[in-house]
Amino acid sequence: MIPTFTLPLGFLSLLAIPGLVAIYLLRTRSRRYPVSSLMLWANQQQARQGGLRVERLHTPLLFFLELLAIILLAIAAAAPIIRTMRGAMPLTVVLDDSFSMLAGVGETPQSRAIAALEEELAPQRFNPLANRRYAVRYVLAGTEPQVLKEPARTADEAIAQLDAWQCFSPSADLDAAVNFAAELGGEKALILVLTDEPPPQILGVGRMQWWAFGIPQSNVAFVNATRTATDAGERCLLEITNLSSHAGSTELIVGVDDTTSQSSSAILHRSTLDVNPKATRRIFLNVPAGTPPLKAQISDDVLALDNKVVLLPERRKPVHVDIRVQEPRLRSLIENALVSTDRALSAKATPELVFLDDTVVADDSSEAWYMRIITEQQASAYLGPFVIDLTHPLTEGLSLSGVVWGAGVDEQFMGTPIITAGNVPLLTDTERFTGIHEIRLRLQPDLSTLQNSPNWPILMWNLLQWRASQAPGLERSNLRLGEDIMLTTKSDTTSVEVMLPNGEVAVKAVPDRTISLKAEEVGIYEIRAGTDKYAFASNALNQVESDLTDKATGRWGDWGETTLRWWGYQSFAWFFLLLALGVLTVHLLLVKRET
Repeated sequence: MIPTFTLPLGFLSLLAIPGLVAIYLLRTRSRRYPVSSLMLWANQQQARQGGLRVERLHTPLLFFLELLAIILLAIAAAAPIIRTMRGAMPLTVVLDDSFSMLAGVGETPQSRAIAALEEELAPQRFNPLANRRYAVRYVLAGTEPQVLKEPARTADEAIAQLDAWQCFSPSADLDAAVNFAAELGGEKALILVLTDEPPPQILGVGRMQWWAFGIPQSNVAFVNATRTATDAGERCLLEITNLSSHAGSTELIVGVDDTTSQSSSAILHRSTLDVNPKATRRIFLNVPAGTPPLKAQISDDVLALDNKVVLLPERRKPVHVDIRVQEPRLRSLIENALVSTDRALSAKATPELVFLDDTVVADDSSEAWYMRIITEQQASAYLGPFVIDLTHPLTEGLSLSGVVWGAGVDEQFMGTPIITAGNVPLLTDTERFTGIHEIRLRLQPDLSTLQNSPNWPILMWNLLQWRASQAPGLERSNLRLGEDIMLTTKSDTTSVEVMLPNGEVAVKAVPDRTISLKAEEVGIYEIRAGTDKYAFASNALNQVESDLTDKATGRWGDWGETTLRWWGYQSFAWFFLLLALGVLTVHLLLVKRET
């Protein structure tokens, strides 16, 4: 490989060679002086290190070493570089994956970005020997940056990989994606950002370009949608915002998303909404319990993804409870508290939660949780202050201020303390290796006001909520796009099948009864876990992303011709400097030997 010199003016340092030759041409002129003795003269040789008299040129080894050192230093001063990397320049393309990239009728920021990238890669597609060639790698800028696929080896492969760019993320953290792309590509990689918004700062000549393809537009969108269960049925809340600088109107249609019904009777609500600029309209609807999935839709505009929502029934998982407490008063207190929660179902055969007193033996073969209420003869009334483990699920919302708690006085009590009065445990939790919990509650009703305060039903609600969260099923039925949800399965489930809204089926392993699922697309997800089936809906509800008024088109930053021209080259000056240092070292050794 022939080196290229980036600073040819460095060869002007070769003008030092005539000076070196002159030193060896101009010798010192000596005269003869008769003396009585030479014993007092230490150096009897004639000096030849320079002078004014021209003599025949002497070319000892030192001369050639000095000449070689000058040549090597001159080459190093010319800044030689050598091609160390062949092939295409590494290009990391950051793709804005937020759903605002889908705004537009006909053309969208995503389609314009793809066309611009194809134009940039066109010379490489049709001319393999083009001067500017790229090795493309994509980074998706969503809520978290992620690599789209493996690096593309050809331009056609790079364009084909764009089919996986869906733009379904609820937001795009471009700063994090750019930093990730810089670490992923290395110091020499170029960075290209494709988005619909301007850069946060001015970009100059460097390694990054920022291309934006957005257009400021008005948009009316759903920004919130919920469906909750009530005593009388179900209640839906829909929030619609006019994200523009002028007033607008839209038609709202709410119906039952039932594919078997094609008649107009499936429509539950229809109205025309006039919405002021930047204002939000809230619509409340009451529907009967058990109503099939609801589909709400507003008029079409530039962004279709946020014009419709699907809401599944929110089914709170009931807890099957068996009360085996013998003492009538305690049993009545438990029953009344459970009725107030509206979450408990009586079940003798296969209960999920069993209440016991200190005389009943627990069934270790069952998967039920146990709450044992212990009344002791030697008891005391505790006025507090109470020490509460606020991180435990049973203590959420509890406030024991002013509560009198009657319980035993023994400081040794089985289980991990959750609530204590000084050193005396009042409520403890024991988890077995199978995941079953046994909660022990020390309570003497005759000395307590706990059962007469709101803390008693709150404690029972927390217990039922905690047990329901560990039962098979989903936490919720309706999610925002990009949210995660936890699915709890039966103990013998090792994998589940997840049917995505686009019809694809993915098989996911279940390591320990639970699996986290992410709503990455808009629509309904269906999950099959053995014979059990679950479903949840994902909706695009993000006001910031639906706001298109601040979008822009433009290009910022420049890679610079110098960056593109000298890509793949590395400075080779250090090699000649090392050679010159070696030559001067040999020169020094010869000089010392002659002296």
